[in-house]
Amino acid sequence: MEQFFALGDVVRLLRVQGYQISYAISTGALPEATCRIANKRCFTAEDVQRIAQHFGVEITAPLVEGDAEGGR
Repeated sequence: MEQFFALGDVVRLLRVQGYQISYAISTGALPEATCRIANKRCFTAEDVQRIAQHFGVEITAPLVEGDAEGGR
């Protein structure tokens, strides 16, 4: 099952302001999120990696549960 991230989750993972991500999407610098639930953007792990690359930041936490050493 694919894991989705809300904008707030992406902000915490990448330590980038939410308005910066929204602006990059609205200007076309980043593609729109893969899906929407209740009219809110839902980002996949691939979307989060693309956003991190755009802003030149490293992801500070594992994106998928069990990615860290000693995971399930």
